[in-house]
Amino acid sequence: MSRVPSGPVATYYAYTVTTYASFTTAIWILFVRAQGLSFAEVGALNSVWWAGLVLGEIPTGYLGDRLGRRNSMILGTAIITAMTVAMAHSTTFLQFAVVYGLWALGQTFRSGSDDAWLYEVLRDESRGGTGGGDFARVKGRATGIGLAVGAVAAPAGGALADADFQLPFYATAAVTAVGIPILLTVPESGEGPDSSFDVRTALGVIRRQLARPPLRAFVVYFALLFGVFQMTYIFDQPVAQDAALAVGVPESATKTAVGVVYAGFTAVAAVVSYGTGTIKERLGIRGWFVLAPVVVGGLFLALWVLPVLAVPAFFVARAANTASVTLGNQYLNDRVESVGRATVLSSASMALSLAVIPFELTGGVLADLLSPVRALALFGGVLVVGVGLLWLTSEPVERASSTEG
Repeated sequence: MSRVPSGPVATYYAYTVTTYASFTTAIWILFVRAQGLSFAEVGALNSVWWAGLVLGEIPTGYLGDRLGRRNSMILGTAIITAMTVAMAHSTTFLQFAVVYGLWALGQTFRSGSDDAWLYEVLRDESRGGTGGGDFARVKGRATGIGLAVGAVAAPAGGALADADFQLPFYATAAVTAVGIPILLTVPESGEGPDSSFDVRTALGVIRRQLARPPLRAFVVYFALLFGVFQMTYIFDQPVAQDAALAVGVPESATKTAVGVVYAGFTAVAAVVSYGTGTIKERLGIRGWFVLAPVVVGGLFLALWVLPVLAVPAFFVARAANTASVTLGNQYLNDRVESVGRATVLSSASMALSLAVIPFELTGGVLADLLSPVRALALFGGVLVVGVGLLWLTSEPVERASSTEG
């Protein structure tokens, strides 16, 4: 791949920026908690989100293959823009639940389709190559650029929230909406909309490609990592806010302080994401998925006796999650066929989303009973023991083949 990105790839970078330039990232949980909701209720809301992803992934992935991936991405962006505004005006659990559910639906219109679109574009540009060997590098760099922008937006969002809790949501909605005209300029990937790709074909593709033992074992393994990593997002904002108060930050400026911490989270994740291609070359996908859960799980376990490590642990978990998602998508893309690619990726996303729900529900309850830090320590043990058992009973990540780029 050339040093200067092609037109479609550069446009993909611009679109990715609009999905990461969020002014709400650092204050989202604080906003919900400020309405009087407990950690258990926050966990339940997050479960509504993941349940929405589960219910929507296959139908919207199917629509992405049938109607066109770009059109699916545009529709998802429009829904998310509207829900961002609605979020600013929600105050009750029921209102939040409706917003979370519809937001998740919008996300499913983008989740499988954007990766499938990028993979197909890279395959077409390789003129019949192995099919997206540069995916991990381009996806990682796009995510890294987006995270870098997000690192700037996080403290700005915190400052806006210190002035008015609704302002970050309005600002984020405006930036998200810019993604629509950007997407209108990109070409459809592959062969475009496919009217012959019907429901029966889609189900056959899922059974043939995703239900095979090698991919099935990987999805289970990845689901365990993903569930623990995502559950931590319930706690990082309250823990960071408590840390800010502990070091003497005035209460009126704590949201700005959390935004600064989040900028650090995001900056570290951006560096790791931008270097995902290097991680793939040096460690390999198999090596990464052996190392990452042991490091993160062990660090969480240490919080039981060293709670002061909580904020550093969040840094490591964010970076690990970012790289794992990109490398996991590369692993799946390398092992599925072009026909129905978005459906298969959406089906895998559905499985991951389903796995998060029990972690979110249990994590919220444990945080109310014990503390967020103690809950993290317990789940660190679950992660280490779980991945160990999976390696003893199966080979969840295959060794790289000669065709993988």
